[in-house]
Amino acid sequence: MSSKNAPPLKYLKDAKGNTVLVKLKDGEEFVGILDFSDSTMNVVLKDCLELKERTGELKTRYGTIFIRGSNILFISLNYTRVE
Repeated sequence: MSSKNAPPLKYLKDAKGNTVLVKLKDGEEFVGILDFSDSTMNVVLKDCLELKERTGELKTRYGTIFIRGSNILFISLNYTRVE
């Protein structure tokens, strides 16, 4: 299989150690360093921040959190915040 047709989970696995944005189905947004992911898209984020949905302002600071894959709407890899 060529790299341009790699499955999405490979991109997620390759993003370990990078900053990602995880948006949940209920609208919550979390930004943190991807520490772990598995085949069901469960993820662990380190140095995690919860952002306000529309403004992107800081809502809460967390250390390490676990997010269940079935709650995830999308993940933005190599996320950088635009001011």
